[in-house]
Amino acid sequence: MKTIRTYFIIVLVMQPLLLVYCQNNTNDIIKAYELRMDGHTEEAINVLSKVISIDSTNALAHYEMARSLENDKKIDHIKKALDYDPENLMYKFYQANLEMLEAYKAMKSNNKELIAKNLDECKKTLKSILVIKPDCKETLLFLIDIYGSLPEDMGGNIDMAQTYLKTLMSVDSFYVAQGLLILKSKESDFDIVNHWKTYINTNGDNNEALIKLGKAYLMTDDRVKAKECFNKVIKRDPEQIILHLDIARAHLYKAMRGGYKHDKELKKFKENIHLYLNAEVKKPKLIEAWCYGWLGVAEGRLGKNKQADEFIAKAEKLIPNYPRFTAIPVVDQPPNIVAYQYKSYFSPF
Repeated sequence: MKTIRTYFIIVLVMQPLLLVYCQNNTNDIIKAYELRMDGHTEEAINVLSKVISIDSTNALAHYEMARSLENDKKIDHIKKALDYDPENLMYKFYQANLEMLEAYKAMKSNNKELIAKNLDECKKTLKSILVIKPDCKETLLFLIDIYGSLPEDMGGNIDMAQTYLKTLMSVDSFYVAQGLLILKSKESDFDIVNHWKTYINTNGDNNEALIKLGKAYLMTDDRVKAKECFNKVIKRDPEQIILHLDIARAHLYKAMRGGYKHDKELKKFKENIHLYLNAEVKKPKLIEAWCYGWLGVAEGRLGKNKQADEFIAKAEKLIPNYPRFTAIPVVDQPPNIVAYQYKSYFSPF
């Protein structure tokens, strides 16, 4: 009896300490995320390594470590996260994205064995999400994209895509519209602009649909109409200023093709970048640095080397190793916020 009483006293004493310990760990993981978003990835990894060295079973730390690393150990850490929290759908969804990324890389080198291996793993992971949450709309759309976008010899299967689309029909009309787009886009007379106009006429011009319509205009090289859609969204929600960068990127791609409009397109690119930078909304350092870096490239192409150096110096001051690819950097949600982030590998916008 005395032993049992002693045990309960120890539990009561230790419980608050454990709660403080867990809270401190979570705070450290969020701190690591913030460091990464500010471009201090190595410092973030050091913070996470310390958390994991103290508690190797911390699933959230392994998840954030997977998002922080840029090597093959990403998949190892997300698998460890799932070892310690096996039914966490956000972790599973992130793993599926990593597996799809590996499949996409294999497509670039036409390594059919690796394509098949990674696609099979990705599909398996996504289907395991549906076992737990059959109406997960992001997962259903992901599967429709894989089965509907890829040719049969790479794992595509229109019948499977249509099966998942049928399930999606009872879940979310906006996601159904995206699924239908994937399946119809291979038709010779498919009109992507008309697709989203029809959806808006039926369901209203909510911001999500207007963004899709704007991006459809970009894909058909109508940047004026795209800008009209995006400006309407930004007027309603100033936090959507990143849409200026989609317009900017469209002008950049046009300039990169060369031709007599090269300088004019670069000036339009700069104009839209500055619309983003001058907006009175808090912006992630990662994207600010990307903007300044590409302004430097644009000025260099226009022969303004002094201005080019100044912009690149600004980028490096914000984040020394700022992202230099043309795609707008993805800003992750904090690790303790549930979010399923999926962007199709088969669409430029």
